[in-house]
Amino acid sequence: MSDVFFNVRIDETLNEQLAKIAAEEGRSKNKQIEYILKQYVKDYLRSHDIAEIDPSQNEST
Repeated sequence: MSDVFFNVRIDETLNEQLAKIAAEEGRSKNKQIEYILKQYVKDYLRSHDIAEIDPSQNEST
């Protein structure tokens, strides 16, 4: 699995809060955001009874 880089714009207050939480959790802000996203996806999959999302199967709109 390779890393994907992207920019995200967030509110300054949210940024400061994330930095504080990350420090308290012993993570970098980047790793904290990755952790939060992984938890969200895990919860989403569980709540929608989805085993796994295959990123190679993009939905057409």
